[in-house]
Amino acid sequence: MPQSGLNVGSDYRFDILTSAGPLVLPTLLNFKKRKITNKVTVKPLNALPIILSFQEGGWEGSFEVSRADGTLDNYFAIFEANYYAGINQPAGFIQETVTEIAGPPSTYQLQGVVLYFDDAGEAEAEKNVIQKVSFLASTRIKLN
Repeated sequence: MPQSGLNVGSDYRFDILTSAGPLVLPTLLNFKKRKITNKVTVKPLNALPIILSFQEGGWEGSFEVSRADGTLDNYFAIFEANYYAGINQPAGFIQETVTEIAGPPSTYQLQGVVLYFDDAGEAEAEKNVIQKVSFLASTRIKLN
């Protein structure tokens, strides 16, 4: 729920749908996303700089999970096995739902999502295992 008129992390819900079905992450710790933009500065000799922005890069992001089960390990093991077996693996999507401070929730969808298992976790006594996943997406659209 929002606090003091501001959104906080618990106002967000992320649903990940892969070619193998939903990827349910019960211990999602954080989620980062960023628009990839090609920024170009033209520097004329006789005028102020001209700033250009090209929307050609899609989106990128990452999230961390405190390992509570084999969800990520199993997903990426299947993904790897399918890759070596020559099985086509279509991209998925991530749906982001935000509880807005005033008004109905907003829903966005990252499309053409490919996940990367950046860090399967470090096992150390008396510490939880943190797994890290990054992603690339073709686009992000507003659903409502």
